[in-house]
Amino acid sequence: MSNSPVIAFLNKMTDLILLNVLFIISCLPVFTIGAATTALYYVCIISIRQGDGYVVKRYFSSFVQNFKQATLMGIGLAGLWSAMIFDLLFWYKMGTQFGKVMFCISSIVAMFLLIVSLWVFPVLSKLKGTVRTTIKNAAIFAIGYFPYTLILILITAGFIWTNLKSVGMNAISLFIGIALLAYVKSFFIYKVMIKHIDERFDDLTKPLID
Repeated sequence: MSNSPVIAFLNKMTDLILLNVLFIISCLPVFTIGAATTALYYVCIISIRQGDGYVVKRYFSSFVQNFKQATLMGIGLAGLWSAMIFDLLFWYKMGTQFGKVMFCISSIVAMFLLIVSLWVFPVLSKLKGTVRTTIKNAAIFAIGYFPYTLILILITAGFIWTNLKSVGMNAISLFIGIALLAYVKSFFIYKVMIKHIDERFDDLTKPLID
């Protein structure tokens, strides 16, 4: 009975619902979003690698372990995105030829920031290192494995688009959608991570990428 596909599916859905609730609650202070996102990906990647279960233990283990770095990077990224959006709007509204050129340059910078942002917290969840090392590794993964990065962008964009178009999707996202999104993305993230993580390491050990 325990090997039934139906039971396995229900267990997975239960874990994702629990993970979704943990993520939303731990994001409420706002400044903890970085640590919450890191813990979210940690649980998802571990689930793909080692199976389901221990959601609460794994989540808070990562949340506490990575809290300082994840919080610093979360606040830093929020600041960078705020500046980036202001910059894009400024050049767009200028309306001159120079403004158009600067808008294109800023758009390229924004795209680079986007792809690095997609990898920062998954990288932090599984690889040890300083903030600088984590950002460097995120950039390497984002560019070096660009086909996977493109898939992550499409999945994320699809999730955002459906949430903007459907109130029902908003309800699903609050119930299970955010965790499900991270879980689907983690399949592709894991394909990259496996090239840099020793499978012998358990939940609480994170080897450093060279």
